[in-house]
Amino acid sequence: MKKLPSLLIILVLTLHLLSCSKKDDPATSALCDEFVIINNDMFKNRLDDDGTGRNGFEIISAEIIEDCLVIGILTGGCTGDTIEMDLVDAGRVSETSVLQRDLKLFIDNTELCNAIVGKTMSFDLTPLRTQNKEITLNLERWDGQLIYAY
Repeated sequence: MKKLPSLLIILVLTLHLLSCSKKDDPATSALCDEFVIINNDMFKNRLDDDGTGRNGFEIISAEIIEDCLVIGILTGGCTGDTIEMDLVDAGRVSETSVLQRDLKLFIDNTELCNAIVGKTMSFDLTPLRTQNKEITLNLERWDGQLIYAY
């Protein structure tokens, strides 16, 4: 009878450990759809087009709302539901009179339709913060700079 409480404790601890998420799970933002990726190698070397011609897009809107950069695009596709978007930072801060960061948007589009579809996604900018209260963001394919104040 004394073994029952010990077994119950072991069972509860085991179930608790199994229910925890893995450390390899990607981080998720509470406010935005995704986090910005800070990776200079990806920024410089990731191909814009995988050779299929499906990854072409036009940025039609870019706006900072609180800590999120909300980007709207137009691209070819069916519904846009399966199109994935990554916002990549160059991993460096340009120390001019105003601190600046360079960003590039990449998409993965496997949709095989010829319609023009829109997609909007938001990216959490908090990993880009510096000790200053403001930074200028240069988004490739977007005319103008974006001011991120925090």
